[in-house]
Amino acid sequence: MPLHLDQIAPGARLRYVDLGRQFGCADVAAQAEQTLAAAERFDTAIADHGFIREDVDRLRDALSLLTSKAQCANPERIKNKRTSQAYVEAMRAGKTARQRARSILHIVVQRLVTSGDPIESEAGRAVFATLQQTESSRGEPARLATQLDQLRAALSMPRVDRVAGPRGGPSTERELAVAAEALRLAAMIEPHRANSDAPSLSRRDPELEELDLLCGIIVELVRDARRAARSAARELRLPAIASAFELIKLYGPLGGGAADSERVPAPRGY
Repeated sequence: MPLHLDQIAPGARLRYVDLGRQFGCADVAAQAEQTLAAAERFDTAIADHGFIREDVDRLRDALSLLTSKAQCANPERIKNKRTSQAYVEAMRAGKTARQRARSILHIVVQRLVTSGDPIESEAGRAVFATLQQTESSRGEPARLATQLDQLRAALSMPRVDRVAGPRGGPSTERELAVAAEALRLAAMIEPHRANSDAPSLSRRDPELEELDLLCGIIVELVRDARRAARSAARELRLPAIASAFELIKLYGPLGGGAADSERVPAPRGY
């Protein structure tokens, strides 16, 4: 199905624009080309994990549109559309802080629910609910910043703070606060919208909005492809599949930091 930009829902359009404005056209195009090449090699494997031929075609169409529109754009204006290193680093730091906090809290939950103290068990259940809510940010900075706030609040809960204290809890709380603020600054998230799932308004030059839109569509698609590739690689025990879809053109060789989704099994006693 051809990609029709005018048929994209307003809310989705804003979300794509806000995502796309963080990345330069050249980096996005390079990543799309890498992902398309990987899809040609592993199309069957990733199709069984959600990324089908229709998604590949959508990515190819978006790349074609981006290339043609970038070539027609005013060179003086497009040169300002570059990948935001502050955004990339803030996302990486945020995911790293989230992973650290979740690691500590998972251990804390295990200790609380097996303590025999009903108050501690209840605290453990509350923390476990937070862990379930903070598994994935879907690559959205506002959602990730909110998750960092949730994890920081969990670490400071009565009974939880006592168990988390010697396990790095206080320093992790500070790291979470710094990372959340950096995310909001880098992504220009308005404070009154920070805890909302609604997309914030793009603050880019209106003339660049369509390029931002296309970049956002492509970034979401290559992330989807990476997610499917990682799942396929685990099932087939072929790390090469995941490696082929890593987002090195967008995030560098570290691929954006910690994984964006990490499921935690229910603790003993549940």
